[in-house]
Amino acid sequence: MGFTFYADLLGISGYYRLSPKRAYNRLNDFYNTTFPCLSEYCRRNRDSVHVNMFSDSLLVWGDDQNEILRQLLKLYLRLMRIGLLLRGALVGGKLRLDPRLTLDNFEKFLAGNDSLARAAGLEATQKGARFLIENSLAEEILGNCDDWLTQEGYLQNIRPNISLDDMKRRICPTPDNKGYELLYLWIPRDSVQNSVHFSEQILRQLTELSSLYSDEISVHYKETLSLLKRCQKRKEYTEREIDPSFNAEINRRVDMINSANNSFE
Repeated sequence: MGFTFYADLLGISGYYRLSPKRAYNRLNDFYNTTFPCLSEYCRRNRDSVHVNMFSDSLLVWGDDQNEILRQLLKLYLRLMRIGLLLRGALVGGKLRLDPRLTLDNFEKFLAGNDSLARAAGLEATQKGARFLIENSLAEEILGNCDDWLTQEGYLQNIRPNISLDDMKRRICPTPDNKGYELLYLWIPRDSVQNSVHFSEQILRQLTELSSLYSDEISVHYKETLSLLKRCQKRKEYTEREIDPSFNAEINRRVDMINSANNSFE
C-alpha cells in the first residue's frame, strides 16, 4: 500500500509580511532541522522512500507506513523545540509520479494518482500543529488493535503487552470524531527529549503565545495546546493503568496543565 505525507509550516506568510529576512531564516531553520532528522532514514531506504522539500512544505512518500510514523514524530518534536509548528497528513497509497519529457532546466512533477491531493486536503481540515492520519490508513496500522479506533475501545482494553512506545498507542480519533491523528507530543521513552521538561516548556510557550495574537492566529496555538493536553492525558491514563507508581507525578502534571488551560479559556 505505502504512504504519502504532506505538511507545511504554520505562520510563514505572517513572517513574510513582517520581515522577508526573518521568514527566510525560519525556513532555513526548517530545512536545517529536517535534513539531519530524516537523512539517515533516507540513506537506509534509498529505493523505498523519497523526500521533497519546497518553500514551507514537506512531501514524503514511501513503502513503510509504520516506520514513517516514528521518523516524523521525531521531526515534529525537533521543530516544536525551535518554535516551528508543522501541520501535516498521512494517507495510504504511495505517490506515483507520471514520467514526462523534461529538460535540464524544465522539470515536471505530475502526480499519477490522488495520494498527494488527499494528503493536502486532509491536512487543511484541522487547526494547529497536527499530524492527521487518513481513516482507512489508521485502520490498517492499528490492525488487530481495531478496538483502539475509538476512545472508548482504548480505555476499555489498554493491552499491557504492547509497549508504551508503540506508535499504535499514539493514534486516536480527533476531538470532532471525524478522523484520526498522531499524539506526537507523547514523547517515547527512548527519545533524546526529556519528556517532563520539554512538555512544561512547550506548555508555557503555547499558553503565552495563544494570548498575544488575534483569534485567527491564536487558534493554532490553542489547538496545539489542546493537543498537548490530550497527549498527556492518554500517556497518564496508560501509565496509571499499567504501572500505578506513576500516579504521584501524573497528578502534578494534570494540575499544571489544567491551570494553564484555564488561563485562556
